[in-house]
Amino acid sequence: MRPYGNAAVAGEGPPNHPRSYTCSACALLSGTVGAIVRNLPEEPWEKGIGPGIVDKNIMVPNDSNFMLMGLAKMEPGVKSPPHRHRYCQVFYFVDGKGQILVDGEKHEVGPGSVVRFVHGEEHTVINPGPGPLTLIEVRVLPRGQTVWE
Repeated sequence: MRPYGNAAVAGEGPPNHPRSYTCSACALLSGTVGAIVRNLPEEPWEKGIGPGIVDKNIMVPNDSNFMLMGLAKMEPGVKSPPHRHRYCQVFYFVDGKGQILVDGEKHEVGPGSVVRFVHGEEHTVINPGPGPLTLIEVRVLPRGQTVWE
């Protein structure tokens, strides 16, 4: 038996979710995933958008039909490949100092910096070092769009 919310439920957790998730008993009984409490530091990092970049998913497509959220970490000396999206994207920088190129214009970023992309701006995140650069990323689909591209 594992504790979920205020109830103990048999099994290893809801389908498609790691064991470190804690879900409300109502969500488990209804077959949907509702409120979830996770210990993100215990979860493994996954390969990110390029070499030296790793991610941890916070919200995935099965959690929401319009929003994704994750934590990304870049090693010193790494930069993401230049890219753009058809959806809105927001970065909140948690740790480290770096730069971001937005349509060719360089901006300094660090803890507390927020960057948002609303109109498909080309962007690259750069970590010149000396330590890791960590950020929270939120992606939001525009109204009427149903596919993540």
